[in-house]
Parts: sequence; C-alpha cells; structure tokens
Amino acid sequence: MSIRDELPALAGVTYLNAGTNGPMPRAALEAMREELALAVERPRIGMPAFEHFLGLRDQVREALARTVAAPPEQIALTNSTTQGVGVVVAGLDWNPGDRVLTTTEEHQGIRAPLDVISSRYGVDVVEVEADLLAERIDERTRLVAVSHVLWTTGRVLDVAALAAAAHEVGAALLLDGAQSVGAIAVDAPASGADFYAFSGQKWLLGPGGSGGLWVAPDWIDRLWTAQAGYLNLVKGEVGTFKDTAARFDAGTIDTVTLTGIGASLGWVDSQPGGRAGWVERTAANADGARRRLADQPGVELSTPDGGAGPLIALTVEGRDDPVALAEQLSEQDILVRSIPGTPLLRVSVGAWTTDEEIDRLATALTA
Repeated sequence: MSIRDELPALAGVTYLNAGTNGPMPRAALEAMREELALAVERPRIGMPAFEHFLGLRDQVREALARTVAAPPEQIALTNSTTQGVGVVVAGLDWNPGDRVLTTTEEHQGIRAPLDVISSRYGVDVVEVEADLLAERIDERTRLVAVSHVLWTTGRVLDVAALAAAAHEVGAALLLDGAQSVGAIAVDAPASGADFYAFSGQKWLLGPGGSGGLWVAPDWIDRLWTAQAGYLNLVKGEVGTFKDTAARFDAGTIDTVTLTGIGASLGWVDSQPGGRAGWVERTAANADGARRRLADQPGVELSTPDGGAGPLIALTVEGRDDPVALAEQLSEQDILVRSIPGTPLLRVSVGAWTTDEEIDRLATALTA
C-alpha cells in the first residue's frame, strides 16, 4: 500500500495546503477511534485511567521531542503553535521600553501575543523586513520573535545568525515552527533558539489541538509558568513546579487528541527512511514543483532564493484577486490558499505530492 492510500483525504483532490492542515493518516483515525471507544466504554476514573492519561502524555512528549531532535524533558505539550508562543511571551518579565523585534510577515500567532504586552506593559514591538532583522537587534532588544519559515512566502530564515545577534546583546530568540516542523529538518537545540513552538495539525499530520514547545534548558527555571495548574506541579503540590519543560504544559489535553498526534508521528516514523526520509521526499517534491511552476508561462514565483522549504508563493499574470483564484481552483478540487493582504497564492508540497498534481495545478493556473 502506498503512502497516498494511507492518507484518505487525498482521494479525489490535489491536496496542496498542508500549511493550514495536513492530511491525517488512516493510522491516526484507527487509533483515535479505539481511544474514544475506551473513553466511552470504560470508567474515566481511578488509578488505571489516570495512569493511562499520564502515560499517553509521556509517549507523545517523546514523539514530539524526536521531531525537533530534543530530549523529552525539554518539551512542553501544547494545543497549538500560538499557545506555545503565548506561554513564552506571557512568561517573561517585561518593563516599559523593552523592545521586541519581529518581521513584517508574521502570523497573528506571534503578532497578537506581542500586541498584548505592548498594550499592557508598554513594550516596544518593532516589525522590520526580514532582511533587516539582524542589523536592527540592539541593546534594548529583549526578544526576537519570528517564524523559522515565513508563512507568507515560505522563506527559511537564517535562525543561527539571528540567535548569535540576539545572544550578543543578551536577548532571547523565540521561533514559530508552524511551517517548519515536519516540513524541513529541525534541530531545535542546535538552532541557537531559546524557545521553539510548533503545531501538530499541519506538517506533522496530527489532529487539531496538538502541538509542542521546546524550551532551552537554561530557561526552564527562568520562565514564569503563566498558566499554572495541577499537571505543572510535582505530585500536584502547589509551589513545587516540575524541573522539566512539563511545568509549561497545557492543561488537560483529551486522550483522543494525544493518541491521534502520537499515531500520526509514529506512522511517518515507520515509513521508508523514517522522518529523515520523509523530509527528503518533501524537499525533492518541492524542488520539482518549484521548477515546474517557474516554467509555466504567466506564473511568477514569489518565494525568495532562501526559500528551501515546501511552501511556494506565486502570482499569476492578469489575476489580481488570489482569493477568487483559490476558490476557482477549489472548484476543480485543487486545494491551495491565498495570503491575506497580498497578491500571493500559496502552494504546500508534501511527501505525498505527485508530478501529475503539480502539472494539473500549473495548467489550471493559466487556463
């Protein structure tokens, strides 16, 4: 059975929007059905149920850690990239006049939490073009908060250079990994970042409401647990936070969701070459798609040369309304998306994408 056969959502459509939600594998469906049946048919109380709940959290934490090449004790369980970003932003001490640098191309998952601290504490949030980011870091900068891969164009930022510049002035680096984890090879500890937030429902092919946050070891004791509860404590005792990133865990995450993301991660790991092979196939497919689309008359790629990931942004000559174009493609069962406030159409290429699908898209764009 091919990987496409094990991704039911691919049937009958050209699925080119994993940057919003990826196709879940059949293995996740089966695991979630079984877990839901257990929740309905057996008591959800008592020590067996509690041990099952905690065991699932440990398993998923380990699986998420593998996707970012980190030890599980450095991973917090979250329900989204946005929540991970919020945990970090809310957990830092802020003073009026502190400065946060970000790009002009960030998602609301970064922009909204930064807007809150700007209004609440008088933090100076500065948005600059990605090319100018490193040179704008100065002694007032407390935090650099950016996406590893920009959701608008698919550009992959030089996070090592940003980390070096930030650390030189004592600032921290927070990375939004919504469009990187599962899409490109990620090594959070080696990236130079201090925090790395990511989601499960996009390139990791999991259910909504799943995600993770990597916290560098030297920050675990320095970051406030802004949303504290039973699961962040040692044996539930108030005042005794866990000494791992689990102190930043979201509250109760449903066991069906935990089972689903665990099964999706395990399914990819079980494919030929494991996750590394999966990422390599994704990159190869994206490279082929980029070449094919660049050759299509009337199509212009907007992804910069630094864009080595599987997100491809483009414009089409004579088509100034990308929303309408995306809707027209959807009527032909070609699923892409537009980027609000821009003329861009965004294409997400996965390990499952075929040459025939890219040919179909290229032809439809200018038909």
